[in-house]
Amino acid sequence: MAQSKSATKASASETEQLSAQIDALKDDIATISKTLVEMGSARRDAVVNDASEKVAHLKTSSEKRLQEMQGKAEEIANRTGDAVRNQPATAVGIAVGVGFLLGFLSGRK
Repeated sequence: MAQSKSATKASASETEQLSAQIDALKDDIATISKTLVEMGSARRDAVVNDASEKVAHLKTSSEKRLQEMQGKAEEIANRTGDAVRNQPATAVGIAVGVGFLLGFLSGRK
């Protein structure tokens, strides 16, 4: 019977140690999970900030390009208006030629 009590005491001691180790593992897993969540949040924030910066850059560059194109369109319109005022006969001739060409092409269907 002596062996049975010592085996039970050893078994109880081992069970307590095992329980303590399991508790330590649970704490470690909880810490790892928390760290992974924090890393994911930090990465998400970094990606969102990077995307926001790229959007702002694209918006700025596209607005600049739009202004450039509007300036060129105004310049072409001014040049065309000046050319028509300086050479009205040529402008009328070009308009008639373009009209004839468009009429010819649309009438061939």
